[in-house]
Amino acid sequence: MSQLKIPEYRVRLFLSVDLTGSTAFKAKNTSFDWLKEFQKFYASFLALYSENYSFSCDDIDSMDNADAENCPKLWKTIGDEILFVNRVHSISHLSAYVSAFSKTLMEFADKFLGEDLDTKGNGWIAAFPSPNCSIGIGGDSTIDPIAGINDLPSEQLEADVDENPRKYDFLGKGIDGGFRISKNSNIDTFTISPALAYLLSKAKTNPDVTKFTGRFRFHEPQPLKGVLDGKRYPIISLDTQRHQVEKELSQLETELLKRPHFADDAKLRTYLEAFITHHEIEMPSLKMSNGEPDQPPPEHYQHYAQQWKREYDKKNSK
Repeated sequence: MSQLKIPEYRVRLFLSVDLTGSTAFKAKNTSFDWLKEFQKFYASFLALYSENYSFSCDDIDSMDNADAENCPKLWKTIGDEILFVNRVHSISHLSAYVSAFSKTLMEFADKFLGEDLDTKGNGWIAAFPSPNCSIGIGGDSTIDPIAGINDLPSEQLEADVDENPRKYDFLGKGIDGGFRISKNSNIDTFTISPALAYLLSKAKTNPDVTKFTGRFRFHEPQPLKGVLDGKRYPIISLDTQRHQVEKELSQLETELLKRPHFADDAKLRTYLEAFITHHEIEMPSLKMSNGEPDQPPPEHYQHYAQQWKREYDKKNSK
């Protein structure tokens, strides 16, 4: 226990891609036919995402070489869904992942799938080691004693999670909320959590640094089970419309309804900051680019650090 180091504050980005139309596709095709499509999905989506991530990093002058080489990492698969997780060190770094993922969502079906299948995406961020935590699965305690048998996490654990997320699971309200918003995603709307949207809105105001050009949509807020005690929750997405006719129809619909087609970036950022503060949602702490000094960890991490030290001293005094 004496060798354990306190976990550093870190922010991780979670992204999920879901294969749409798969239930109907499986119903009208033989298992040999639909298996081929699923094999392409599992084998090729990550490859295309990684390729697009590399291109995104090349466009960002301030991107650190280590971050550029930190390709998207697979967390796990759940049926027709693939989930990725990566630690992010700056808003520019975050922007590279999100821009590449959004581009992959729009390109993948045309390159690899038939007309009956497509992809939709969902994304969120969560802070570690508090208020969210990592836990080893399968009872493997060789890397760190938190793997199901000891309650004191460490930097050794979190560093291994960064490198090998498939060996771990993640728990906390940030994870729960991220999964909840996915029900509002479709092929045209890549849903994102308020905290992720807030950081991306900051990226949008610094395009020379981040190269982020995504367009936000603000949807009718709605209650989500288990999130904010059922209070109305903002539903925000990035535009992923693929087809020109669909784009034109969508534009006309919003004009007829007298609604803006895309959210005003500055107003959205102001709203999200007020919403996050009012509801005491964890406000992520990230610098704009790798050339800037790290921001101080948020207050909740300072409280965590004090508690961790007390637990550490207690265990080592025995």
